[in-house]
Amino acid sequence: MKGIAKTAKRLIFVLAMAAIASCNNSDDIGEIFIGHDWKLSYIKDGETTQWSPQGKVYNVKFASNSFDAFTPGGGRISGRWSANGNTREFRCTNIQSEGIDSNDTIATHIMQMFSNATSYDGDTHYLQIIKDKNHFMQFYNR
Repeated sequence: MKGIAKTAKRLIFVLAMAAIASCNNSDDIGEIFIGHDWKLSYIKDGETTQWSPQGKVYNVKFASNSFDAFTPGGGRISGRWSANGNTREFRCTNIQSEGIDSNDTIATHIMQMFSNATSYDGDTHYLQIIKDKNHFMQFYNR
């Protein structure tokens, strides 16, 4: 009986060590960002939360090193992005816009968030592009 218990303990120990060794704290950047149609849920800007207006969709698509964000009015925000799966650092550069309505405050906030982004959080279901704790935009993958 003691031999079986010892063997069981060793087996549990070996399985636990294998599970720990297979863990990876690094995100798969490609899996998270690329190939999804990210829909804006809301923008948190300090004390203010702006929700995407009912029936109007703001979305973002990421390619290997570029992104395109589209507004309901046909506007487009584009640029280059990079992310680090270990530190969750996120940066955007070369941000340009075209066809953005000057009254579209959400599109303006999206541009500002991409311009000032420092990190990201999320997975293949939701994504936050973060400037700081109280300034971020959240998307969901439809």
